[in-house]
Amino acid sequence: MSTAGVRDAVSVPDSLQGSPQHLAAGVCVAIVVASYLAVLYDVVTVVGGRWLFLAVVAAAVTLAGVLRALPGKYAVGLSAALLTSGLAAYLLTVPPAYFDAMTPMRFVMDTVALLTGYSVLRIPEAGTWAVAVAPAPTFLAAYFAFRRQYARATGIAAVALGFFVLTGDSTTTTTLVGVLAAAGAIGFGTLADHAAGTRQAQVLAVVLAAMIVGSATVTAVPGGASPLVPASSTTTAGSLVSAGGYVGVGGSLRLEPRVQFVANTDRASYYRAGVYDRYTGDGWVQTGDVGSLENPPPTGEYVDQRITAKRTLDVLPSASVPQRIRGVDADISEGGLLENGPTLYAGDSYEVRSRLPVNDRARLADETGRAPERIRDTYLQLPDSTSERVVDLAGSLTSDADSNFEKARAVEQWLEANKEYSLDAPKPDGDLVNEFVLGDIPGYCTYYASAMAVMLRSQDVPARYVTGYTPGQRVSEDEWVVRGLDSHAWVEVYIPDQGWVRFDPTPSNDRSAAEQERISEAREEGLEGVDTAGSENGTWTAPRTQPGEFDDLPDVEAGPDSDENVIDAPRQTASNGSDVANITAPRLDQADSGGSEGTSRPSIPPLQTLAIWAVLLVGATVGLRYTGLPGRVYRALWLRWLPSGSAAEEVEAAFERVEYVMEKRYRERNAGETVREFVRDVRANDREQRVADIRERARYAGRVDDEDAAEAKRLARSLAAEYSRLPGRRR
Repeated sequence: MSTAGVRDAVSVPDSLQGSPQHLAAGVCVAIVVASYLAVLYDVVTVVGGRWLFLAVVAAAVTLAGVLRALPGKYAVGLSAALLTSGLAAYLLTVPPAYFDAMTPMRFVMDTVALLTGYSVLRIPEAGTWAVAVAPAPTFLAAYFAFRRQYARATGIAAVALGFFVLTGDSTTTTTLVGVLAAAGAIGFGTLADHAAGTRQAQVLAVVLAAMIVGSATVTAVPGGASPLVPASSTTTAGSLVSAGGYVGVGGSLRLEPRVQFVANTDRASYYRAGVYDRYTGDGWVQTGDVGSLENPPPTGEYVDQRITAKRTLDVLPSASVPQRIRGVDADISEGGLLENGPTLYAGDSYEVRSRLPVNDRARLADETGRAPERIRDTYLQLPDSTSERVVDLAGSLTSDADSNFEKARAVEQWLEANKEYSLDAPKPDGDLVNEFVLGDIPGYCTYYASAMAVMLRSQDVPARYVTGYTPGQRVSEDEWVVRGLDSHAWVEVYIPDQGWVRFDPTPSNDRSAAEQERISEAREEGLEGVDTAGSENGTWTAPRTQPGEFDDLPDVEAGPDSDENVIDAPRQTASNGSDVANITAPRLDQADSGGSEGTSRPSIPPLQTLAIWAVLLVGATVGLRYTGLPGRVYRALWLRWLPSGSAAEEVEAAFERVEYVMEKRYRERNAGETVREFVRDVRANDREQRVADIRERARYAGRVDDEDAAEAKRLARSLAAEYSRLPGRRR
């Protein structure tokens, strides 16, 4: 293609150079692109690689600007090459087991999973994936935008955003912003192509504002929240246990008091249901490889359990580490998780044999080796939102500890002794662990477990967030009743050469009291399903067993003590010799919030909500200007309202109203034209002439009294009222 041909391909008519419509269309395209990039940015802030991601995006936009003269087919080919090479680079970073198992069918299944709600955050090496896929659509959308082909640019960006809508990673607000911007890009681009004027652009702005109002008031999703209002700071749940790959943490909680299942077993156990490895700042994600990491085989005692569902269960709880399952079709992963099991209904049952982790304090405390790299890569992740103050506090608590076990005990004891327990905990606006550890807010098990896992990870100790059930209420020698109230979250810490060991930093006494109170309330209310197998008769008391068989787990209705596997570790001390339970965390308002007053400080809505309100405000403003309604309302009030003051001032105000009516009725008064000349030329009526005469006498002769002022005001009001009733009057 010749130089002239290239110039013609990318140039636009001179009349459209720099038009507001082009600028508006370009801004809208940028917003659509930013919408899907915001989703990817959230991923890299959780898993790392934020600066690399920003650099790659900036490079893609710059490349599009440099190559904007490139013919379209070559730009599309370059974009495809960027995507292919990026995905190839990503595959080289995933675990070898995934790469070896990659077949066409596996690729199709993974793609279908992503398009049906499988979050990007669950992908192994999600940060690398985000960096790999971002350049291609960004380059192509920017390329078409630079060439002012706004529909094509919007289509590319909208497809990318739609992908993240299907994965469930795009929030309602992000999706709404993207959709509105896409409509704006196409609309303003069309106006620019047809050299439309300002009035047509105002109509489009009004339409966009109407779309926002419609989305806030009409929804096809039952219970859907409006993007114009920030989400409530509290949540209500019946159970902490979820079969999904993501669990949120934080907010007020009211647990289900009804029985979930009955366990027949000869010893108390925590029943593990879900393991989560990736912390986002307000929740935990279970990535695709969390259940496939090889662990040392457990060396503790065997325990058999028969689980009988009393209500619908979407999980298969079992003591860790399961070795064999019978009665349901489910898999036992290499990491010791029950996976791919069916939904259980009331009366369904299955049997599990588990082998407990090692139960030897001295042995665990002496393990000072290094965890395998795959364990470290997965279970040391921290989001960028983690405060350095949290890291420093964790360091002070574990400074004298040599092993992962000792570090875990130090953090566990500090949280249990220093943080307040409450089921009515507020949901922080920022990172939950920062707010809980450094602030004054109370919390329950999800707060404690999240805080412990993050603090240990900051000290190079692999830790993971686990959900499931505590043993529940013992009703006979080998039978336990487990309610929704017994759903719980705790921490598992990796001990080199031993595997995962459970720690529970939640204060057991406070938790037991809260749960017992809820059970009593449910019984008084007559709620069905609260009791079964004789649980209403109280807890069965077992005879004392020999040491080493979970004898630290009390036979109380609400569950076990927080001590771990009969292990009584000595209390840890900080480097200055003080008891770790008495170390005071730096306040969040002093460390990270610019001196605000903890939980009492005012909060502002999320940035996305503010952006939506800004768009709505602009659209409403343009719409009001387009209709002229504010001006008409102001004029109607101004015509009828006459200020009080001296007689001369009141006459002057009355004449201003009369002059306005005359200009609207006849013509505008010319520059330099006197009032007398204007009144004579338009042949004003007697009332208009009378007000003009009073005004002339007041201004030039200085002879006016209250009666003159009252007459001028009366005539002005009558003329204004008459003018407002005229059909088709000039605006």
